[in-house]
Amino acid sequence: MRISVSLISLMISFLLGENLAPLTPDSIITQLFGDTTAPIEFTVQTTDPDNDKVSYQFDWGDENLSGWSDFIPSGYVHMEKYQYKSVGVFSVRVRVKDDKGNVSEWSNPWLLTIVPNLLKWQYSQKSGTYSAVAIGPKKEIYLTCEDGSLIALNPDGSLKWKFSALFAVYSSPAVDKNGIYITSTDGRLYAVDFSGQERWQFKAGNSIYSSPAIGKDGSVYFGCDDGKIYAVSSSGKLLWTYQTGDEIAGSPVIDADGTIYVASDAIYAFSPKGKLKWTFKPPEENEAYFFGSPAIGFDGTIYVGGTDGALYAVTKTGRLKWIAPTPDEDAIRGPVAIGANSVIYFGAEDGFLYQKDVYGEVTPVFETDYYLFSGPAIDSLGNIYFVSDDGYFYVINPKGKLLFKWMIADDSKEIMYSPSPVIDNDGTVYIGSWQGQLYAFNGFAPPAKSAWPVVRYNQQNTGCKIQ
Repeated sequence: MRISVSLISLMISFLLGENLAPLTPDSIITQLFGDTTAPIEFTVQTTDPDNDKVSYQFDWGDENLSGWSDFIPSGYVHMEKYQYKSVGVFSVRVRVKDDKGNVSEWSNPWLLTIVPNLLKWQYSQKSGTYSAVAIGPKKEIYLTCEDGSLIALNPDGSLKWKFSALFAVYSSPAVDKNGIYITSTDGRLYAVDFSGQERWQFKAGNSIYSSPAIGKDGSVYFGCDDGKIYAVSSSGKLLWTYQTGDEIAGSPVIDADGTIYVASDAIYAFSPKGKLKWTFKPPEENEAYFFGSPAIGFDGTIYVGGTDGALYAVTKTGRLKWIAPTPDEDAIRGPVAIGANSVIYFGAEDGFLYQKDVYGEVTPVFETDYYLFSGPAIDSLGNIYFVSDDGYFYVINPKGKLLFKWMIADDSKEIMYSPSPVIDNDGTVYIGSWQGQLYAFNGFAPPAKSAWPVVRYNQQNTGCKIQ
């Protein structure tokens, strides 16, 4: 019999005897990093052409072995969890036996690194967070909640103050030298100072889900469910509006030359004074709507995903550069981010994180178990951080291998918004949860020095490129 086991994608075979039927190798899936505070999940699968039932045993590398698992049908996935009590690098191995008593040798080891803690701290509130946090000038953290709260936390995760809007807030806060800006489903833009006091508010024509963008002069831009983009001065006065052809779910972004881009039924480009520079409409046969926030490349190209399942690239003069569909044309509703070498990363409704090289096709990088409405963040090592609606926060390396994952929610949600990670300059990664927590993780590196490393461009969520 030839029984084979693999760790991650490594294929290893063991010969037990000429008179025994072979087992086909598949894979063990696990992560590369873990800590002593949470169990790690291992899954294994082996296929026996003779349909013998199989059982698994793990050597955890810390002088402990698992018991043999119950026998399961050939080809079925087996999962075990194990929590390490000490830090170090551990050689995890596995072996398999069939129901006739044939036992394989141990597989080659997979090296698993255990650190003291991946999670720095956790803050809990009564309401869920559906957007990226913002980091203030003194490293304070601002998050918004579905109950309308804007919460300010100290760098150690302790509560600093809380401000309340009238209705739910699904957008990200944005921070500049004057304070914090949030939008709300009550149709208002709120300006709050650094002590948590309201400076002013501006009433728009309908509910707002769009996060505010802040220009170089302090002007604030946001989209609204009435289909208008609004420009408001730093003192709360209306500067201009423009009526687009549909609701605006995504958030405006601002290029270094001051051009404001907003995506809806089309991509619209405006001068800072509100003059329409151009409009790009997708081909009629695509029937695309742009739900997410665009990203801007080094050369000024605008990237945004469509509900037709394609990633669009539009030049800064409004001409189509290319359309790159996902394999099954699953809708792209989340924001995109840009890593090193101008590689574009985004998620789709099929649960895959995708990448698009400058000259290549859209290719899958990593699969999760549910929708991806979260936008990714990329660090300077090329690691990618994102959240799936399966309730897990994922960190993968540039080759698509799982560094670690962490459950941040164990229930589903109805709204098509998900929190996106923000990476601080010290490598700390902040991610909210729709179950009411904010997590601060020890990441691996600061943000990438790329054209658009996080969904709102920087840790202040201004959505504005400043040179």
